[in-house]
Amino acid sequence: MADGGSPPGPRPFRVLGCSTCRHADAPCRPGLAFLNRLCQALALAPVGADFDISGSASLCCGARLCPVVWCATPEGARLWGDVAPDVPVAALRDPGPDAPVQAAAEIVTGPGTLH
Repeated sequence: MADGGSPPGPRPFRVLGCSTCRHADAPCRPGLAFLNRLCQALALAPVGADFDISGSASLCCGARLCPVVWCATPEGARLWGDVAPDVPVAALRDPGPDAPVQAAAEIVTGPGTLH
């Protein structure tokens, strides 16, 4: 690096939880691939402990596009499938049984190796 330092060491991630998508009746492979790329990018990025980013995307899930909402920190990433892009991440983190928004699938990553 230009300042004489070295890039941060890799911070590998692993899947901590992955619900079965109610549309595919299987884990969300496009969601897992998305989080894999996101976590690889985070592992290379020199981010601070307070780093937090979130967004939305449309993933190709077979013959349909599936809207997803995601968030990532240095500690891991989460993705919720079949959720409108304007749904706030805070409403998805701890939804409770009577929440107005229920994701079709949820994937959670954390420290370790993402497979």
